[in-house]
Amino acid sequence: MKKLNRKDIKILRKLAPCQEPDDSGSLLASISNYYITDREDFRSRLEKLSDKDLRYLAERAMDGSECLLCIAPQCAEVFLDAVERRLSPEIAGRLRELFENVTTGYKDVT
Repeated sequence: MKKLNRKDIKILRKLAPCQEPDDSGSLLASISNYYITDREDFRSRLEKLSDKDLRYLAERAMDGSECLLCIAPQCAEVFLDAVERRLSPEIAGRLRELFENVTTGYKDVT
């Protein structure tokens, strides 16, 4: 389990205001498993983030330090939709490909 850095904790506090956040784990998993009530709640929390913070989370998901498989599929879809709408379809496409390859077990060897 990864240890959260200062930036992670700052983003976590934007998404789910708390006094003493857990200092390890995945931000997306923590939010989706402990704080949200439904997909619309998750969507509204993501809207609180700047594009810079959303890009940070997308980059962490691409490098594997944020786990899209650790959150409910509908939350992963909300996250991917936000990335596509606010950042770029290309980034969202890469994340969708990673998500689908991991969930199906398919590994592209090219």
